[in-house]
Amino acid sequence: MKLFYIIIMLFMIPPAFSKGIMLNLSGLTLNDAITLFYTEVVRKPFMVSPELITDKRQVNFNITPDMDEYSFMIRYLQNAGVSVTKKHGVDYFYLQEKKVYEAPKYSFVYTPQYRSVAYLADILQSQVSGSFSNGGQIGHGDISPAMIKDNTASNFLSRNGDVLVFYGTKKDIQRVEDLLPLIDRATEEVIVAGYVFEVQTSERNGSGLALAVKLMMGKFTIETGTAQGLSNFVRFSSGSLDALYELFRTDSRFHVVSSPQLRVRNGSKASFSVGSDVPVLGQVSYVDGRPVQSIDYRSSGVIFNVQPQIRAATIDLNIHQQLSNFAKTETGVNNSPTLIKRELNTDVSLKDGDIILLGGLAENKDSNADTGLSFLPSWFGTTATEKAKTDIIIVLQARKIRR
Repeated sequence: MKLFYIIIMLFMIPPAFSKGIMLNLSGLTLNDAITLFYTEVVRKPFMVSPELITDKRQVNFNITPDMDEYSFMIRYLQNAGVSVTKKHGVDYFYLQEKKVYEAPKYSFVYTPQYRSVAYLADILQSQVSGSFSNGGQIGHGDISPAMIKDNTASNFLSRNGDVLVFYGTKKDIQRVEDLLPLIDRATEEVIVAGYVFEVQTSERNGSGLALAVKLMMGKFTIETGTAQGLSNFVRFSSGSLDALYELFRTDSRFHVVSSPQLRVRNGSKASFSVGSDVPVLGQVSYVDGRPVQSIDYRSSGVIFNVQPQIRAATIDLNIHQQLSNFAKTETGVNNSPTLIKRELNTDVSLKDGDIILLGGLAENKDSNADTGLSFLPSWFGTTATEKAKTDIIIVLQARKIRR
């Protein structure tokens, strides 16, 4: 039950708009206080908005006889966020609209020194709530429209351009200015150089990588193995790539297939290709009921792709190496050549300047040779089977470029 205390003292007649009233209200809601005041004190018509009727805030005030009770009541309600409007002699009470303060916004223009506008904005957009823009086209970059939230920096971002324009509060601009020197830095680069060797081995020699390890024993400090315990790579941190090349060149079983050398930025892809594009039969389509044979071109030869991720302590390399050639198709689609390839896809981690050897791309060939005298029947001779194996060894070194 609501408790309230009301004291009304009338000193003058009529009571409406008369001074000399003592009124103390406590524990009434705003709507109840307005109703009581207008029906018992000033006796004027009034209206209360529905949202004010449901307002549960309570009043507590005291009016003394020397005060103008009507002016006091209007002032009290206005301080409580209630507005009053006179319409045709009726006082209409309603809640004031809450004004949300918005800090003033300003423009900030920045010319990137090393990184792209899209790269800088992708990082900054999670730190500020303003808007980015420039003179490029909207929609380029790694952020899809589904990832962009309303009222965020990405919502207004033009992905291309050479000037970054930010519109936001002074606080956000200061945040952007503090972060830009930390993120707008030169992109690190590495030089990935190497050799691709084709190694002629036999069964007794083992793999080409094992043969390479034997040659390096005593000359380099090496580390071998994989997570599975198989020795298909060798890594060492001391030595020269050229010295390793000279070591293998002295052995006739090692033949250099290619020697790629690529300079690539952090996170970018680089490609080295030596070979040819060979036409092969593609799909058959039908035009007006007539079959049309398409011709596709496929690359063959030496294809080397690398993508580095440069970190403070390591360099992660995604490596794709392919050696391929086309041969005549003996079965199946005889009009189209067969692609014969040896391919390697791997991810490795190494320190700056480390050299790594990758193996495992082996090919076995069996050849038969007849021995005996030509003037004697064939059953007087013998047939010897020779097993030959070629292995591909990839030697790579990644070095950071010093600035």
